[in-house]
Parts: sequence; structure tokens; C-alpha cells
Amino acid sequence: MKKCNECKVEMIDGSLYGKPRFIDMDHDIDKFYVDIKIGSKTTLFGLKKDEIKRIALNIKLCPNCGKVEMYINPDDIKK
Repeated sequence: MKKCNECKVEMIDGSLYGKPRFIDMDHDIDKFYVDIKIGSKTTLFGLKKDEIKRIALNIKLCPNCGKVEMYINPDDIKK
């Protein structure tokens, strides 16, 4: 349970929604993610690039003042 820093009211879970540039069967249009570099490199078509981990972005919102906070689950980083 998270309380709003402004009005000390319990925040509620919410979700983000955006219109994607394209829609395919593997793309959730109501979910957003954070890409985190995990410190290793991978090879793609002979080029080295940073390997990333994609973690779901969640939000909480205050029903009183409308403040929105975004967060990730810290346990998802450890997996």
C-alpha cells in the first residue's frame, strides 16, 4: 500500500494506455516497459550491442489529487 506524499491518501493501481504505431499479435497496447542494460553484450548481424532486460512499468494514482507515480517491481530486476 502506497500513500500519496501530498494528501496522505492511499493510492490505487492504474494502467497506462497509448496508441501504438503498429499492432501485431505480440504487442500489448495497454502495457509499457522499461529497458534496462544488464551489462553484457550480444551480437546482432555481426554488430555488438548492449543486452537489455524488459520490465513492465506500473503506475499508482491518487484518487484525491490525481498525482500519478510510475514504478517497476524491484524483484523483476533480480530475475
